Amino acid sequence: MNEKRVSFKALTALTSDPGATVASTSTAVQDTHWLDRNIPCRSACPAGTDIPGYLEAIYQGRHADAYAINLRDNVFPAILGRVCSRPCEDACRHGRDGNGDPVAICFSKRSAADLSDHPPAQLPALFPPTGRHVAVVGSGVAGLTAARELARRGHRVTVLEKHARPGGMMNQGIPAFRLPRDLIDREIGQVLAQGVEMRCGVEVGRDVTLAALLDDHDAVVMAAGTLRPHVPAMPGTDLGGVEHGLDFLLAVNEHDRRSVGKRVVVIGGGYTAMDCARTALRLGAEVTVAYRRPRADMVVLPGELEEFLEEGGTLVNEAAPLAIEGEAGQVTAVRFERTRAAAPGSDGRRGFETVPDSAFELPADHVIFATGQFPDATWIDAALAPVLVDRDGWLRSGATNTTARDKLFVAGDFAQGATTLIRAIGHAKQCADAVDRFLSGRDRVKPHIRIEPAFRSKLGERRTTGRTAAMNDIALHPMPVVAPAARALTVEVETGYAEPVAREAASRCYLCHYKFEIIDSRCVLCDECIKVKPVAGCIVEVAALLRDDEGRVTGYERVREGATDALYYNRLWIDQDQCIRCGACEAVCPVNAITIQKVTPGIAIA
Repeated sequence: MNEKRVSFKALTALTSDPGATVASTSTAVQDTHWLDRNIPCRSACPAGTDIPGYLEAIYQGRHADAYAINLRDNVFPAILGRVCSRPCEDACRHGRDGNGDPVAICFSKRSAADLSDHPPAQLPALFPPTGRHVAVVGSGVAGLTAARELARRGHRVTVLEKHARPGGMMNQGIPAFRLPRDLIDREIGQVLAQGVEMRCGVEVGRDVTLAALLDDHDAVVMAAGTLRPHVPAMPGTDLGGVEHGLDFLLAVNEHDRRSVGKRVVVIGGGYTAMDCARTALRLGAEVTVAYRRPRADMVVLPGELEEFLEEGGTLVNEAAPLAIEGEAGQVTAVRFERTRAAAPGSDGRRGFETVPDSAFELPADHVIFATGQFPDATWIDAALAPVLVDRDGWLRSGATNTTARDKLFVAGDFAQGATTLIRAIGHAKQCADAVDRFLSGRDRVKPHIRIEPAFRSKLGERRTTGRTAAMNDIALHPMPVVAPAARALTVEVETGYAEPVAREAASRCYLCHYKFEIIDSRCVLCDECIKVKPVAGCIVEVAALLRDDEGRVTGYERVREGATDALYYNRLWIDQDQCIRCGACEAVCPVNAITIQKVTPGIAIA
């Protein structure tokens, strides 16, 4: 891809009019590129959540609006506000070097739910009834997301769930002290209110075959999750007192099991390991988590490991299990050997190797493996399995939404492998698009970008975003928690932000969905904006913009005295990646040369 040097004189032919006074929509590659590049949190969210939109609403005290924005995009705001893996926060501009911590995006999502006073919410239908009927196998977040989106498109949807209640891993895997059950019931109820039919206690492969579902429906979505446990091959895994974390959590969360060993060793370093370990602590056990990699490599939620240690747990890192020891058929200890850093693997992840002569034992009467899980495809009909499933049990179609079988689609972990709730939701939304395209023969819902003047002002009348440079220095608010001594199996540990704190936490957002631009034809080069800019590089003197072959801005050429063409000399450019949307430049401009546009994602009904 070639970069082109484009002068400001040619710029108006390549972008929408920054001085426009009415809203417009766009699918132009320049505008989609601007959205993807300049709102990194949204780009990092698999569900495409309008994050600055709901953070702005919280800052303004519009909590119900913030909840509605989340409901539209990620389906389960109260749930994800507690258990989301937060890829958005890793991408947040506020978390870059020198800027401090990322904005508390996840905690703010929770605030939108906790602080909004509204009855169960329902989104408007996108299309009238189509007469088409879709079956969804599995009622986890992927199945429910696909079901809701298809119902909004006018299709009749029936979800089949083999367990006694819907929710998948939300109920079966995530403990109540992290995710209260009334919130799950409420947000699943909102999905059902869209017209989705739920049938629990129906196991596909036993009560009805997949082939029969395909015969009786216009499309079928497989959203069965990853319920096949992975236990590493080693001696002693068949001893009494050894189980997988999926089985342990299901028994506790769904079947009221309240017994566990006195000394529990949990093997693993991810979300399931933490859930198992913290659950076992609440059942009265002494718990040690052992992980083969360093602590920094553990894939857990921020703060979760610290809460586990506060609750009395023990962590042993760089320890790889060798065998489970036992007597009389019962586990007595786990034998490990030490590991150390090694060269990165083919995936780029830091490698490790075992240390010779470093074996040691941890006493245990209960061992829980939290070492991953895979899709279980044994419920697929024998006649269909060779077309759909490889010998290792994985789908032949991989992570795509379609399969080799006409009318059969896949959503969530059953296609991707065990991931996170937000990734499963994003994948399920894509699946709903694919199913609707199949049923209707066209793309009926298309993404676009809405560009609107943010603030209409006349000379002397200034209105801006409300941000100030001082907001950049607000520290990240920690999540309030109950005291360790008060934590129990069904007592939620994190208590949420109070309303004033929620507003201040949301005010840290740079509001990257606002686009500040200088209209070159109006600018009189008075330098007033340069004098008040709060960030060194937010407004720069530019000789030219650099664009690729499709017109996307890839950078700019700074003015260098004596080195740049005088034709392009001394033009001003607002660098969106440095702009903090405070409006100081717009406020001092004497000729209204600086405009503010709001750029938000949307959909068009074809």
